Amino acid sequence: MLSPAVGSRPPPFVGQRRVVEYFRRLGAGGLGHAYLFCGPRGVGKRTFASVLALTLHCERPASFPTGYCGQCPPCRRGIAGSSGDTILVDLAFIRLADEEASGSDRKTDTLGIKTSLKVRRLMELHSYEGGRLVCIVPDFDRVTPNRDEAYNALLKELEEPRPGKLFLLTTERPDLILPTVRSRTTMVRFDALHETEIARALVDLRDDTPADAAVIARRAQGSLGDALADHDTERTALRQAARRWIVGCLTGPKQLPQAPDLGKDDPKGVLHEVIRQSRLVVRDFMAGAIAGEGAIVDMQALDDCRSVWRAFGPAAASKTVRCLMAIDEAARIATTNVPPATLFAWLEMELRSLAAM
Repeated sequence: MLSPAVGSRPPPFVGQRRVVEYFRRLGAGGLGHAYLFCGPRGVGKRTFASVLALTLHCERPASFPTGYCGQCPPCRRGIAGSSGDTILVDLAFIRLADEEASGSDRKTDTLGIKTSLKVRRLMELHSYEGGRLVCIVPDFDRVTPNRDEAYNALLKELEEPRPGKLFLLTTERPDLILPTVRSRTTMVRFDALHETEIARALVDLRDDTPADAAVIARRAQGSLGDALADHDTERTALRQAARRWIVGCLTGPKQLPQAPDLGKDDPKGVLHEVIRQSRLVVRDFMAGAIAGEGAIVDMQALDDCRSVWRAFGPAAASKTVRCLMAIDEAARIATTNVPPATLFAWLEMELRSLAAM
């Protein structure tokens, strides 16, 4: 689900009835000290964490865990991003912590020891409103190469929880988090959303026509965040660039295709999106090659599918399967310390080699 920006009201929380019911039964007084929200991207993990924090701090919530009023002083401060009781460890927080500790403006996008120590210091403070201090850490699996150091700095906070402190951690890959840290949290699973839930949200939030919403919802593969980002100009441009690149790799292996720009601010994040888009595109190529055009998720990509099938010939099914395996391997390597540019070059070489076979 689309992540709430600092200083803005979280988007409406959609679906995940099992999660909502679980926390409703717990009630505010029955909460533990740390929760690990795990599940696919864009399904509401960070949004729910933000909404839960707002509801905990709200003076007159209509219900729990998502019924904050949005009008009382704590709600207004929380929505404005100025609540003293909510610590959001986002990219800006990480980079500021690194700058404060090192004295340089070197940009980093992963949680390291400097961020962990700053979180510990802030969580030692008392609640500003006199209630509960909440720390939200999105993408808790994105840590520095020395992950043990970063995680262990927070381990004491999780091992010896103090009253009035709550950690809300999110991840797509709980397996990447140290078991000793993971075992100190309560894991809550968020599932992919149904197409009808996504389509209904697009009509309500973006005024899409039902027909357009249905197409976007199908393409989103269970992620409302990705469906909402379908309207984002920059994200759309990256998706189209990734599609052109993957089609170029597979239909013209002797020619070097134009590569998407990984940029300097967040090359790892851009590469993650390129890999994700490549997987979706090649999955359609594979499904259509095996089961026919009716199996394609994104029918707007039918011409690209046909181009790849023609280039691959009778071996289209087996070749697209091998291409998808290469992309999956790139996704695995992306979780390691291999530089994004190096990994991208490797994937491009693999895809072009498979296409030329």
